[in-house]
Amino acid sequence: MSKNIRLSQWWLVVFAAFSIALHPGFVLKWDEGGFSNYGIHIKTAIPYSLALLGSAYFAFRAAGQLINLRSSARHFSLIVATYGVLMILTLVSTYGYTRNADLKNFHTAVDIVTMVFEPVASVWMYRRLRTTPWTRTLLTLELLGLATGTIDYFALLHVLFIAQVLTAFAFGALFIRSASRLDEVRSRAWSVSAK
Repeated sequence: MSKNIRLSQWWLVVFAAFSIALHPGFVLKWDEGGFSNYGIHIKTAIPYSLALLGSAYFAFRAAGQLINLRSSARHFSLIVATYGVLMILTLVSTYGYTRNADLKNFHTAVDIVTMVFEPVASVWMYRRLRTTPWTRTLLTLELLGLATGTIDYFALLHVLFIAQVLTAFAFGALFIRSASRLDEVRSRAWSVSAK
């Protein structure tokens, strides 16, 4: 299961980096926009779409591997499945968000839900991991990303892409660590029951 979570996050990183390399000016400027800018331009729409589709696909595969498990594993499967759904909703809402106010509002709502979901899920995962300087750093980055996103939302500064990078990186790292930890626990439980 952790392999699919790793693939989900690496798929997102690789194709997001490819999109940015094709046209860094969409996000790497003073009055920056968000990552969704890559979904509305012909030059970058394919790698952008692959980033979100692949990430969702591997998340759904991981969630499927957690079906019929108990307690924390069931809660983690809900996080994994919700993440996959949010990636699909982000992708679908991106394509038309520049066409009218209703589509833009829907896309913005999906972005806000994602920006809140990732820190909430990160806190849940953090509480179930061994506390280390690295996990504390990741949680701090996640909360900093949420604060940065809030600053952007209220138009105090245009820092949406920075907020997205901070939250996506910290969430992704905690996501991978949590999946690996759950695999370790399941493996130990299986080997004990097999004896």
